[in-house]
Parts: sequence; C-alpha cells; structure tokens
Amino acid sequence: MRLSQFFFFFVALSILTSEIQSSIPLTSSSFSHGFSMFGQLKYPKEFTHFDYVNPNAPKGGDYKFAELGAFDSLNPFIIKGKAASGMQYCFATLLEPSGDEPASYYGYVAESVQVAPDFSWVIFNLNPNACFNNREPITADDIIFSFNILREKGMPLFKANYKEITKVEKISDHQIKFHCPDNKSHEIPAILGQLPALSKNYYEKHPFDETSLDFPVCSGPYEVNAVNQGRFITYKRVKGWWGENLPSQKGRHNFDLTRYDYYRDSNAMFEAFKSGLTDVRHEMSSKTWLTGYDFSAVKNGYVKKERVKDFLCWGLGFFFNTRREIFSDRRVRQALTEIFDFNWLNKNLFYNQYQRAISYFPNTNFVATDLPKDEEKMLLEKFKGHIPEEIFTTPYTVPDHKNDEDLRKSKDKALALLKEAGWEIKDEQLINTKTGHPFTFEVLDSDHSFLKSLLHLQRCLKQIGIEVKIRRLDTPVYQDRIAQFDFDMIIVLTPQRTVPGKEQFDMWGSIASNTPGTRNYAGIQDKVIDALIEDITNAPTFDSLIARTKALDRLLLWGYYMIPGWYKESLTIAYWDRFGRPEIAPTQNPLPFDTWWLDKDKAKKLA
Repeated sequence: MRLSQFFFFFVALSILTSEIQSSIPLTSSSFSHGFSMFGQLKYPKEFTHFDYVNPNAPKGGDYKFAELGAFDSLNPFIIKGKAASGMQYCFATLLEPSGDEPASYYGYVAESVQVAPDFSWVIFNLNPNACFNNREPITADDIIFSFNILREKGMPLFKANYKEITKVEKISDHQIKFHCPDNKSHEIPAILGQLPALSKNYYEKHPFDETSLDFPVCSGPYEVNAVNQGRFITYKRVKGWWGENLPSQKGRHNFDLTRYDYYRDSNAMFEAFKSGLTDVRHEMSSKTWLTGYDFSAVKNGYVKKERVKDFLCWGLGFFFNTRREIFSDRRVRQALTEIFDFNWLNKNLFYNQYQRAISYFPNTNFVATDLPKDEEKMLLEKFKGHIPEEIFTTPYTVPDHKNDEDLRKSKDKALALLKEAGWEIKDEQLINTKTGHPFTFEVLDSDHSFLKSLLHLQRCLKQIGIEVKIRRLDTPVYQDRIAQFDFDMIIVLTPQRTVPGKEQFDMWGSIASNTPGTRNYAGIQDKVIDALIEDITNAPTFDSLIARTKALDRLLLWGYYMIPGWYKESLTIAYWDRFGRPEIAPTQNPLPFDTWWLDKDKAKKLA
C-alpha cells in the first residue's frame, strides 16, 4: 500500500511528543469549538487559522501527481474496487484533525461539539452554511444517513468503529446526538468527528455499495472534473466553497485543478516526472534517489531534492497468512524470520538508507524494547500461561547478519525450529515429515515495486530448501485477492496512527480475521490481543496508552506474524520548483501538499 491509498478517515493522525503530559481528556458540559483526547486544545475559540498554513495563500494554478496502477471507482468508502486517489478531498468531515498537537479536532461541517463527561454521548452542531457542491444544505438527515450507510455497507472498519453507538438522534435540522451508553473509549468523539458528509439525496438514487465512475455529489473543497478510467482523474476546486474561510480550512486547498495520472510501472512514472508531467515525487528507491537525479532540471535548480523528517509510522513487513496450514505453526514463522538477511538487502539494494522495523509501531513511542516493566508488565502478567513465556525473559530481536558465521548460526537455528515443527531437508528440499509435501508458497505482487526485495527473500529461503514463487497480478485482481485473504504471503505497509485506537481491531482483531476487506492480513485470532486492543481504546492517559500499546507490540512481535521489514526516519521528495510553502510544516503530516500554492514568479522561470 502507498500513502495515497490510505483513506483520510482511518488516518486522522496526531503527533506525540515528549512534551505531552498525562492528563484527563477534554470534555465539556457545554459546546466547544473542538475536542482533544489528551490535554487541552491549543487553538482558542477565536482562532482564525492553523499555524502551519499561509492564510493569505493565493488561489489558482494546477498541481499534477502520479500514481502506480489503476482505478475503477470514485467511492473510497467501500471494499469493492480501487478508488481514485484524491477522492478524500471531495468529502468534508464533521471535525478536522489538527496537524500540530496531540489528538485534537476542530470544527468543520460541525461548528461545535459537546461530549458527555463519561463519553456516553456526543452532540454535534452543524454549521448552517455547510452545503454540498450542488448547493443543497448539509443537514442532520445527511449526517444520520452517512453514519447508517457507512455502518451497513461501508468498509468493515466503519462497522467496527461504530459498534458502541446504539442510537442516533436528530435533535433538529442542524443538531445530532450519538448515544453510546456502554462506551468507555475516549476516542469515540474523534471517530465520529471523522464521519464524512454524504448526500442522502444522491446516494438514495445511486447504489452505494457498487463501484461507479459517476461523479458523486461532494461536500469538500474539490469535485470531480474529468475521468479516464484507469488513466487519469482531475478535480476542480469548488467555486465559492462554503468552508473556504473556516479556521480549520483557511489557507488550504489552493489549486484550482489537481490531476492524478496513473502509470503501469515505476520507470514510466519516473520519466514522467523528469519530463515535468508530474510536479512532486515521493522517491521510494534509494538507488534512484542517490544516482538517478542527474538530469538537467536538477542541475539547473528547476527540480529540488529534499529530505523531510517523518514522525509518522510506515512500517513494512512480509506478512504470513496464518489461515494457510503451512504458516499456522509459530515455529515455522520464526524460522523464516531467522533466515531473512536484511543487512545484505540494506547494503546492496538500499544503500544503507533504511533501518530495520523491529516493531509494528516503528518510529514512535510505542516500540516494545528491552523487557516489560511497570504498567506494561502488570498488564501482561494477567495473561501468563496464555502468551509466550519469552515475553518476560527475553527482549525481542531479529538476527543481525554481519558475517558468514552469523548466517550459519541463523540457518542452523531455522532448521532446528523447522524440525520441531515437522519439516526436514531431503535432497535440498524442505519436506513435511508426515505428508511428504515440499515447503513451497507464493508471494503476491501488484507492480514490482518490491520485486528485488522479494527475489532476495526467495534466495534466503532457498538456503533451507524452501521454494518461493512470486506472482504479479493486475491491481484490481490483487486488491480483490487481498480483500478475500486469498494469498500465502504479501509484502505490505502497515500505517499506524500516532494515537492508536479502535483501528487496531481492524488490523489484529479476531473478528477482522474472518471479515473480508479488513487489514488483518495475518489472520490473527487471539483473545489476549483482543483484550489488549480493548485496553488501548480505554486508556485514560497518554502514559497508559504508551504502556498498553507496547504490550500489544510485544505480543505481535512474539507471535511472528510477519518478517519485519524496514523504514526510514525521513522521506525523500523531489519537486519542480514552482510552489510556495508555509514556513511551518505540521509535524503529523510531513508532506502537506494541501497547504502549498502556485508561486507565479517561480512558475514563469520554468515556462
């Protein structure tokens, strides 16, 4: 998965810093202009714009981006199809997450919010000026319809996130109350705040749960302008958009036209950037970053290269599908993890630009290091006898292959684990001692972005007699097979919110393991993990959230559900120098393109 594929409603991110202190989440006996899960809101009621925007940014011009693969739908809310990139900007949400404070949200479609002290209900007051791009007002009926249709026919994540809501009450045309009497999670107001405003009138006439290229009625700053299925999509800024001067939107969405072109392979996409057909490139290849930017536009300063500090969590790994018998034994998964040689990959393919992602939450405060202590230890001790004993005695590590001796030790350990699990080497093949079947499996790939990494995995496992087949599929077929869990192994990014919450059920929860379209790729079914996720959603303070998430990380690691991959602490981007940018960037979003604008003087130099 890539950055552009992550939907705005599951990645409402917030940065966690060392300055955050344990505190009671903000609730109010009266209406407030925003909501904060931890601590007080940074911006007062009278604020006019976020600090990380230019409130006077000029409007106009265009912005061109590139994507790999194809699309066949304009509905980003359902499991079917592959939605076009950029559709998130067509839909406004009840609240807008702040980019420079922890888990805080401000008025958008809802101009104010009231939260029960015990989080048993949430009331939203809608902005009376909020309307769709066809000028119909956004009313309580639209919000209630949006909630119900997403819970009934949207991605499984919606149903999971909304399960505590027992009743939605229309108080007036512009006021809605969500009842959740048994809720204990402080996250509910934030989850509801990310509810997109969908047009009831439109979707009652158009099937919501089917892929479609019909231009939907929108509530956000952009609307679909033109589509060529699988090749490109363009969006135009809504003239006189109702939200343009809201404090949470001021200085953003500055381009009149945005375009996403789709390419079948990464080489063609890079050539398009070099030719100026796209404006900004997030460079994923270390080799290309270090050796490929020697063309004239870079030398004469027309194209800029930049490293951007990344505070977000974009861990990557080779995920085992434990629904397959071949990967159902933890010892087997541990053996394959043992034999994978990351050092060779980093040196020979990545130019030592990456770090090993020895966590499901790399680059965050939630990484489980050393041994558990304090609250985390107390939490895990409740489950003794039901979790690996090593959790209390041995810090989780992965092999550090510095020389041939290290590789030999890993091979010996891997073969010993496999022998315990009923596998042994015969004629250079790993054979199941009961069935006589060879150990062979398939890794799916959709665009060959990870082909060299997969070939390296193939070579590593061949050392212990395992045959790995690599199968490339067209994007729609790939997406469908992943959604149905029809694979042996995949290599995939697992983006994490910097304030973990209910989305963890979608990634690791038992119910999600048998629900098509969730992100529980590994097929994890573990009551202890379910209980830990529940504890995370009920964390009363930030310090407690850290301890509970570390406990989850530790249990996932010792379950060997993936071969840990890699991450970078900074993003590498290149762009044609025709843009203006705010002086301050939001720490939770290292690439805030929606705050950029066209600099006409710079653009003239490139003409």
